Amino acid sequence: MLLSMMIVLGLSSFIVEMMLAVNIPWWRQNAHRLKWFNMIISIALSSVLGFLFGAAGLVVMGAALFGTVLSIPGYAFLNWNYDTEIAKTKYEGNRYKYAKKESKPKIVKAKELGSDLIKVGYVTGKVITAPLWISRKIYNYCKS
Repeated sequence: MLLSMMIVLGLSSFIVEMMLAVNIPWWRQNAHRLKWFNMIISIALSSVLGFLFGAAGLVVMGAALFGTVLSIPGYAFLNWNYDTEIAKTKYEGNRYKYAKKESKPKIVKAKELGSDLIKVGYVTGKVITAPLWISRKIYNYCKS
């Protein structure tokens, strides 16, 4: 029970932390660059959320450590998406929105998927029934 509470609290603090870091540039830049800053933020946020939901002690500390471990790749992603020089110049500060704007429409993707599934089905059917149609061709060749 306490372990599941710790995991849920760690996940929720990680999600809240990332949601706040997206909107506050100096926070995400410092948390990505300085790991101690990341730890302080994670511990403080887990403590606040823990006390709001009635957790204390080792549950809050475990959730803080879990949230910190999750937030390290989270801040690396946010840095890649928002703060690198390529993201700032080429993608106007947000790689995700640029990729979403430049991606194919859903109908084009659906048509490609449908045609690929038909091709896979046809080739699979030809391979499975190969002994039948090969023997039929040999029989017809020998018969004539």
